Amino acid sequence: MYSKLHTRMFYWFLAGALSVFAPLVVAKSAIQSPTIEEISILQTEPANHPLSLLRRGVFEGWARVSLAIDEEGKLIDALIVGYSHIEFGQATLDALHEWEFTPAKINGETVSSVTQLTFTYNRDSSGAAVIPVSMMEFIGKRFVSSQPEENKLVRLDQLDGIPVPLHIVSPAYSAKNAQDHTGEKVIVKFYIDEKGHVRLPTLKYADSPEIARQALAAVAQWRFQPPTYEGKPVITRASQEFRF
Repeated sequence: MYSKLHTRMFYWFLAGALSVFAPLVVAKSAIQSPTIEEISILQTEPANHPLSLLRRGVFEGWARVSLAIDEEGKLIDALIVGYSHIEFGQATLDALHEWEFTPAKINGETVSSVTQLTFTYNRDSSGAAVIPVSMMEFIGKRFVSSQPEENKLVRLDQLDGIPVPLHIVSPAYSAKNAQDHTGEKVIVKFYIDEKGHVRLPTLKYADSPEIARQALAAVAQWRFQPPTYEGKPVITRASQEFRF
């Protein structure tokens, strides 16, 4: 099959929970000075304040979501990584599935990408306000640190233990692939959710679109022991490098 392919698991430690995945960077000729256009969002439906919380006297809150948008602007997956109340998390997911998106672009070409949004809820507004991660970076980290118990996203170095792989699928590279792409590499970034499933896999780097697609498809099928923090299931992020 692909005897020259080597893989090495390494972990992508976060500077904080407000990081954002960049769109796919691929092909050596395109990584010199790429022109990147971020995902744009059309809110066709508001993210409504849950009535159950209003009845309980909960008038403010927030939810943070990571989402993947494909080349056609379709929502592939959405993962709630933090919230003040779980009901705000569900309201956020419900709204996202009704929205429209314009995909990210690199050098004018649409690409799949992953980004992160924070929704803030207030009883005085008609719906939730959406704060992109880039804006949150300017605000600072106080928003996150003020309610750390609600953040489901935990760094790998803070977990009770490194998640153990339970099911690993190798990329479907042929012997010819290995020969044609000797010396090249692919780096795939992904979340591991509370059940150990890989979510929102995306590419940090790839020397070739052909080997990138196969590596991404393989990682999407991986399973791990659920990551835990202080004995509770959480979400974390990691990276996998494939090198020929």
